[in-house]
Amino acid sequence: MCKNSKFLLGNKIYSLFIIVFLLFYTASWIYMCKIFYTMYGSLYHLRKKRFIKYTRPIAWFYEKFIHKTFYEKNYRDRTTLHFDMFKGIDVSKLQKLQNGGTVVLLYEDSVQYSEVITEYIRAAIKDGDTVDYITTYKSPLELCRSFKDDEISNITKHLSIIDCFSTHYSFDDKVVKFHKQEFSSKGFRFFNAESFADVHTAANDSWYRFRKVCKDEENQYRIPHRTIYDTMSSLIRFSSEELYFLFLRHVIASEKSYGMISLFIEPISLENNLKNDLIRMADIVIEYNQTSFKLIKEME
Repeated sequence: MCKNSKFLLGNKIYSLFIIVFLLFYTASWIYMCKIFYTMYGSLYHLRKKRFIKYTRPIAWFYEKFIHKTFYEKNYRDRTTLHFDMFKGIDVSKLQKLQNGGTVVLLYEDSVQYSEVITEYIRAAIKDGDTVDYITTYKSPLELCRSFKDDEISNITKHLSIIDCFSTHYSFDDKVVKFHKQEFSSKGFRFFNAESFADVHTAANDSWYRFRKVCKDEENQYRIPHRTIYDTMSSLIRFSSEELYFLFLRHVIASEKSYGMISLFIEPISLENNLKNDLIRMADIVIEYNQTSFKLIKEME
């Protein structure tokens, strides 16, 4: 009896070991598939999520029976555009952006342009737009501190902050986490990102956030939108120039087709091949030095 008991116990331990091994083996393959889909989606779709939705036959089923295009195709017309923050420039030349377009602001290295961003966001929301602010170069806390308490409620409802700065430069500084939690409690909405694909994914998450805002406000059409890309070239150090160009070409064409206004802010000292390509893709290019703004390319 004793030998039989030991034999049965050994069989149970062996069976348990096999089951555990098979579970870990299956889990490891699932995890590897997840990594593959994430990498593939990042490279070929510039997204970290929702790649499975674009695979056949899931994509066919989604487009045929689930996806509704009315929200995407129809946005509320802009009745006014304010660009008073670009002092010295004939703002009538910027009114062609009513139906969307791309603006590039090239700043001198010694210029403090944070106030320009704050005023641009204020004006955009006053004009009835929602805004994504993507920061890779400055802490998002600087922008949060620039708004007054009495305007925060309206600003935060129509502003999303895609934070690609803290993930690279904050490390384990808890004070940054504490301040972001404090501003989140005031209504600011943060989306964390590390790469170009993360930024694109976060912008998509923000899209659905504003879709809910649009529904809550009982708008018949999509709220017009603006994006601000603050020194995206600084992300090249964590990625590559090829992905930078790929990202630019995609979002410039895509956002314009959606009637969005894209503002790219880059230093004049940007490498010539990067700067010249950005200028060629832009509809409007403005230079900003210590004393003035200068319009160097107009929209046709």
